[in-house]
Amino acid sequence: MVNPSAVRFTGALARHRQGLWDAWLALGYTPLSAANLLRLAAHLSRWLDTQELALDELTHERIEAFFAARRRSGYTQFLTPRALAPIVHHLERIGAISHPVPPAPEPTALEQVIGDYTGYLLLERGVSEATARAYGDIARRFLQARCPQACQARVELHASDVTSFVLEASSRYSVGATKYIVTALRSLLRHLYLQERLAVDLCGAVPAVAGWRLQGLPKALRAQELRRLLGSCDRRRDVGRRDYAVLLLMARLGLRRCEVAALALEDIDWRAGEFLVRGKGRREERLPLPGDVGQAITRYLHASRPRASARAAFLTVRAPHRALSACAVGAIVRNACTRTGLPASSAHRLRHTAATAMLRAGACLDEIAQVLRHRSHDTTAIYAKVERAALSSVIRRWPGAAS
Repeated sequence: MVNPSAVRFTGALARHRQGLWDAWLALGYTPLSAANLLRLAAHLSRWLDTQELALDELTHERIEAFFAARRRSGYTQFLTPRALAPIVHHLERIGAISHPVPPAPEPTALEQVIGDYTGYLLLERGVSEATARAYGDIARRFLQARCPQACQARVELHASDVTSFVLEASSRYSVGATKYIVTALRSLLRHLYLQERLAVDLCGAVPAVAGWRLQGLPKALRAQELRRLLGSCDRRRDVGRRDYAVLLLMARLGLRRCEVAALALEDIDWRAGEFLVRGKGRREERLPLPGDVGQAITRYLHASRPRASARAAFLTVRAPHRALSACAVGAIVRNACTRTGLPASSAHRLRHTAATAMLRAGACLDEIAQVLRHRSHDTTAIYAKVERAALSSVIRRWPGAAS
């Protein structure tokens, strides 16, 4: 066990040595990582002493000066302000320092337009923060490319600007991604027109994307591929238990990656055998918790989930322990595919896998729509094409065909 008192301290940070150590261990840092951070804190304390600076005089500019001096002294590790973040966060939390927030730059006219638009999406349309952020990014790209001189009062755009932007996007992105861009673009143009920033409603100038609904088959994993994917998780290790529970949730119940990331400890009702799903559009619905999924989550929570203040069910393995993001959940699926030698798959493929498995087990489309929480039954209808044997029994022979 590393002894924190073995790290030599002088200067303003000396009295915070034990507090820093205890805080980092509580956040899940290993003793070795905490000792390395303590050595960095000791160097910072000595530097403040030589510069005759008090702890509350530690500003962004002086942090940069400290790391410049650290590099000149020949240190090869912990050379950027990011390395100092665990130290600064603790000192801010206990009130030892108060970082002055640098003044925000004056927003440009373009950023004012984007800010108004995303605020409208959040407050009036009720979309999620992720959707507002994605639509805002598309709006920024469009206005920067087609209207670089956008001003707060008026945006000068023409139908040719809209069509050329969509055509360029269609040459770079898939049909699905282009449809998403088109939807965001219509939303932006409608907002600008209603706010009287556009003289003409240009929604009609947005071209439709040629992509027909239900034209393809859902891309689901075969049963043996799913077994390989789940079997690739080493459940003797903490990360393996977590990844197995995450993959099983998506493969058995069709949860989206954002829904897995949003799952909190209090969302699981163990007595009733069900849990709360926080889905798209801020909808909340309850689903039954199958026995095998519940066992996988229980093993992770009891044996492998780090102790942390975060209430999310699934946490990062490395300290500081935070809730998994939706991107991290997607990375779990991709990493499992890499381990098994399967082609890289998105997390959404496990949703298709769950629906396909339910259909082949005898579930009807209404039941699948209820589990997947589809708002429209048309979305679920594509899974009818999976069961070809059942479809062949209702196909009528073409009139005049040879018997």
